Amino acid sequence: MDNLIIKLGKRIDTTNYLEVEKDLLNQIAATPHTSLTLDADDLDYIASSGLRVVLKLAKMDKTLRIINTDLKVYNIFEMTGFAKIINIEKKLRKIDLSQCKLLGAGGTGAVYRVTPEEIVKVNYNPATDAEMIEEKEKSQAAFVLGVPTAISFDTVDCGEGRKGVVYETIKSTTLGEMLEADPSQCESLVNAYIKALRTINSIHTDNPIFPSAIDFYIDCIEKAKPFYTEEEMAMLQRVVDAMPQGDCLVHGDAHPKNLMLQGDEMMWIDMAMVCVGRPIYDIISLACMLFLSNDDYAKKLTGMSLSNLQRFAETFIRLYFGVEDEAEVLRYKMMMAHLYMIRGVFSIGFTAPSTIKARPKILQMAHERFFPNIDSIIATVEELGAIE
Repeated sequence: MDNLIIKLGKRIDTTNYLEVEKDLLNQIAATPHTSLTLDADDLDYIASSGLRVVLKLAKMDKTLRIINTDLKVYNIFEMTGFAKIINIEKKLRKIDLSQCKLLGAGGTGAVYRVTPEEIVKVNYNPATDAEMIEEKEKSQAAFVLGVPTAISFDTVDCGEGRKGVVYETIKSTTLGEMLEADPSQCESLVNAYIKALRTINSIHTDNPIFPSAIDFYIDCIEKAKPFYTEEEMAMLQRVVDAMPQGDCLVHGDAHPKNLMLQGDEMMWIDMAMVCVGRPIYDIISLACMLFLSNDDYAKKLTGMSLSNLQRFAETFIRLYFGVEDEAEVLRYKMMMAHLYMIRGVFSIGFTAPSTIKARPKILQMAHERFFPNIDSIIATVEELGAIE
């Protein structure tokens, strides 16, 4: 057995600690294992005599951890210093999703309203819970660094082996939905978007919770090997070699549906891909949304119809790059198209159903437009990668 899990009773105090200790030691001796876990789901009281039993086990087995401790018991462990020497996990708050309103569903999970002030994000596949919890930790770290984003409260038990992450409710609509509702606001909303983008990109950090943006593309190259020739893989490597390193925060999925206006402040949501790099990595993620060709798909991904998305794109190019001359606007449009192709061509090895379905079109784009123009694409990466 890899991990031996032993369930604790309701109390460990002066009346039963010797019996509990004997029982624990017997189970440990009788069951070969590589790690030891005490499940405190039923434990509602532990006295100093019980703590001595736990301390004895911790000295015997350095792998010891205690899970499912309720708040009262956890506080005892924390006050006595045990939480500093033993891995102790609090019991998760339980949420009944059948009693919550479904707010939205995507390819990997769904969002429910728990209370007027709380929402919970739940993944369909419990195997991806670690990624969801990592997103919560990124959100918390980004918030502390000054990124306007929803506060993430805690991890909860949603039943059927699924965990969820609770966030504060942002009482607003997304930037894309606001522009769709009133296209006359396009310039002011794009200005607000650019301000939010520059705010996050102006933050520098060495916090290891944020991976390097370039690592995403290195990983993409590995996943893309079954789909491209050796010569084509070498061209992908040339693109990666041209990509800049950096230590500024990058949202990683910076499209108009991931910004919401709360009061007079734009708030970032969906922080799963936050990393460190240079502003070009956020421009790439935006470019992915600017060249959609299906109106329904555009509304689903950005909150905007194609006509309003094109209005957003042109306004962004003028204001972000500071250009008015039509020839210059067209040149930057071409560069954004290059960035759009980069994300698509590199992502061919992803296993999401939408990517698998799109692979024939990705290969067509790669062979007809990407690889034949590789020198121009690399020049775009070098020019936009120099933007601070």
